[in-house]
Amino acid sequence: MTEYIQNNHFEAKKPVGKPSVITWQGVRMVRSHSIQAVSKEIINMSANQEMISINAIGKQSTGKTELLKTVSHLIHKHAKIPYQISYFGKEEMLNLEATVKELNPTNQILIFDDIAFLKASATNKQIDQIQQVLSVIRHLPGGTDVKIILMKSFQYTKAIPPFLRQNDMTFVSSVDDNEIENLTVLLGKKYYSKINQLKFLRAQGSIGESGKSNFVFDMGGGKKVIYGWQRPFLPFLYKSGVGCRLIVSPLRPWIDPVCNVCAKINHETQDELGDVQSVLNDFISKFKDGNVIRTAVKIKLIQQGINTFSPRIVQAVKYIERMQQERLVSVEALASELELTPTKTLLFPDKQPEVSKQ
Repeated sequence: MTEYIQNNHFEAKKPVGKPSVITWQGVRMVRSHSIQAVSKEIINMSANQEMISINAIGKQSTGKTELLKTVSHLIHKHAKIPYQISYFGKEEMLNLEATVKELNPTNQILIFDDIAFLKASATNKQIDQIQQVLSVIRHLPGGTDVKIILMKSFQYTKAIPPFLRQNDMTFVSSVDDNEIENLTVLLGKKYYSKINQLKFLRAQGSIGESGKSNFVFDMGGGKKVIYGWQRPFLPFLYKSGVGCRLIVSPLRPWIDPVCNVCAKINHETQDELGDVQSVLNDFISKFKDGNVIRTAVKIKLIQQGINTFSPRIVQAVKYIERMQQERLVSVEALASELELTPTKTLLFPDKQPEVSKQ
């Protein structure tokens, strides 16, 4: 079988009629297994509707939470609009109204981890309140309508109230004998073989020797793709409105060891993110102008939902938002009148960050 080697799903397309195997950071994988492709689908869906809901289902310690963190990272990294990522547990879910009020009025990826507790310990009043808040969550206080990507993880298909099970996309991380029938109903009878394939791949990888175990995908014709179990991949099923397929996903740090947007939800310390002063010194040596540096940092912060511009500028932005609500004129029309045009440039070789060799 012919292989088409492709380095980045976001930057290239498979030639028509050619099956493909891609390499991702030097690791060989089947193109249809790409978590990058999944993230691109989520980005596209989010662009077309105000809110989307994603469920991750599977037993404890099967990688659900880390999968959602990886997907969140790829979304904010590749989307054309900024997203802020927030990670919540039991306390935040039970007090969802207060939680939502604390969010910045920007596009949000909200990860609610292990919410199966709701069915057993939440009161009917609390569940009703959660349902009410989720129905209007895209209208965040203090801002215009924003994009919301709601991610929820739980252990079994029916572990949460029915309204929370409603979703646009589903990930499955494990297949228990007691869950096969429920998963078949959820995903569709025609995907029964894929459900059993995931069960086999999970067993194949987990029973091998630690640090050496693999799971193997047979491509037919004697061709196989061998994945290292947790080195860096784990297998999952992914169901969208157009089908269900096997995917593989690594931990986020394997993709990008440092990510300031993800640092908050991963509890990374400043030491883990590097020496700030040395980076700042290098930044100043390359760009000289302190105002340029401060403005660049402010722009990156606002992309993360943190506004550090002056009150006057913040007020002016609110004026524009109100103007848009009243449909007086578009921002594009204002930009044209002010002769503001898109800037296209590259980071020149002499402006590259200084990377120390360990």
